[in-house]
Amino acid sequence: MATGDTAPLHERHTHAMVTILFALLSAVFLPPVPEALWAWPTQGPQLIVRDFQAPHTPWGPGHRGLDLAAEGTSLFAPTDGVVSFAGPVATRGVLTIRTPEGLLISLEPVEALVVEGEWVTKGQLVAVLQEGHCATLCLHLGLREKGEYLSARRELGVLQRAVLLPLGSYARG
Repeated sequence: MATGDTAPLHERHTHAMVTILFALLSAVFLPPVPEALWAWPTQGPQLIVRDFQAPHTPWGPGHRGLDLAAEGTSLFAPTDGVVSFAGPVATRGVLTIRTPEGLLISLEPVEALVVEGEWVTKGQLVAVLQEGHCATLCLHLGLREKGEYLSARRELGVLQRAVLLPLGSYARG
């Protein structure tokens, strides 16, 4: 028995067993942390300040991307691809990269440092972040596949956020 350890032996064994059981259950029921397929496009902490929220209809409200915290204004290509658009949309600068797999990645608000048709590589400096999207400096990162907006969490290697639902809500249709 270690000096200062006054807990009875059965309590210490019970605590150890609970710890082991929790670790085993976590390994079985929690999804593994995905490996990042893309480079993080911003500098600073890898932090999502506003999550993706899929719209219920194609034209309905939602948040069609991830807002990523930024320290500094340098932005990097998350993956390889060709610049399919670089210019203003309404009042914001937008940069769109098409991957070889056909995914469309959009970065905004930005001042693009690359031009349409240019091939970019993962981690390459491609734009300067502009202010105006969030209360603090942040990048809106959008992802589309075949016209459908998706969350880029998996590509960035970020676990999907857990959402607790009311008991029985899974049965509603």
